[in-house]
Amino acid sequence: MIIEAKDLKKHFGSIRALDGVTVEIPEGLTLILGPNGGGKSTFLKLATGVYRPTSGEIKVFGEAPWNNWRIKARFGVAYDPPAFPQFATGREWLSLFAESKGAGEEEIERVAEMFEVRSFLDKRINGYSSGMLKRLSLAQAFIGDPELIFLDEPLANIDFDSMERVIGIIDEMRGRKSFVVISHIWEPLMPIVDWVVVIGNGKLVLSGEAEDVQEEVERLFKPKVRRSKREGAGKGPSPGQEGRQTPANG
Repeated sequence: MIIEAKDLKKHFGSIRALDGVTVEIPEGLTLILGPNGGGKSTFLKLATGVYRPTSGEIKVFGEAPWNNWRIKARFGVAYDPPAFPQFATGREWLSLFAESKGAGEEEIERVAEMFEVRSFLDKRINGYSSGMLKRLSLAQAFIGDPELIFLDEPLANIDFDSMERVIGIIDEMRGRKSFVVISHIWEPLMPIVDWVVVIGNGKLVLSGEAEDVQEEVERLFKPKVRRSKREGAGKGPSPGQEGRQTPANG
């Protein structure tokens, strides 16, 4: 298992963002789903060492990620929404990650080509659109060829062509490295997902192989809504009304 959580809790004052989650995540591509505010982003930040657990434990590659730079060097991460220094260029930002991973300019060029960011890489980040910001964030996660890549909402704020490209990159690389993906746009990813975890209300709702839990996922996230039929709604004009006009005043 690449990630193991045992009775994992994270509280922010009276808010119990995670309240006793126990789950194991294997190698491969794992999709983490859940409603907004359900705890999935908190789980991600605990797994990447941004937060320290209130209690319980979480291990990545067998070690706690909090304040553990040896483990952090083995994974890449793209958070949503992405946060960058506004007056730096995209190249300067990626250079920081490349240096931390012992990589050089050729690595920046590699990920820039992967996510089509080369055309704006030397512009200041404060002039980027939301789609540019997302693509730069994705590029940073792949620098240094990490063993494990965390992607938070990788399909948000990009066009359909870019979505297809991102899914293709993940699909092509998933046999060589592991991914943990959080996404509310989950249906395009399901054909390539190995494992699914659902977190809601701070609790583990579901965990299992994608093929085994797909029907349950669809039941949870595609509720059946009956369309109400109001009297007269959707009906054409009554007989004898065709062509009738309301007389103008005066």
